[in-house]
Amino acid sequence: MNLNLPIDSTADTASAWLRQLVREFGGGFHLDTRAKEYTRDDGEQVLTGPECDILELSIDRLFAILGDELPYEIGADEAFAILAESHGMRPPFENHDPKHQQSLLRDGTRTELIDWLTWNDPNGVWTDEDSASEGKATVNLEDARKWMAKAIMELA
Repeated sequence: MNLNLPIDSTADTASAWLRQLVREFGGGFHLDTRAKEYTRDDGEQVLTGPECDILELSIDRLFAILGDELPYEIGADEAFAILAESHGMRPPFENHDPKHQQSLLRDGTRTELIDWLTWNDPNGVWTDEDSASEGKATVNLEDARKWMAKAIMELA
């Protein structure tokens, strides 16, 4: 586990570091929890004293780089991703949401619908490139809506 966020980290580096830290610690990680408070079931500290110091300095650095709110948003997003993946969901997670699906179905562009169809059925022939390689006509917006509506009905 990399507890050290380098001093010269960029916002992208800091964000990636936080995402990895949340993944490695798991859903119980929170930015406001002091490093020494992480314990195993038997009460033993997860991190040593020097590791706690490194993590505390790194979290301070993280806030200095990303500001006061963004680290919490990133941490919550990553924790949600872990939970969603544990239930068999795969990114992008909004594609699982029936409200998002209905919005796409009603107002989505051809590209957005084809992206959803490809996400839902990666083995299908949805993209223009796949259609050309299979010698098939490209999927137009009307057909994309029909195929997506059918797929949504099958998911229900």
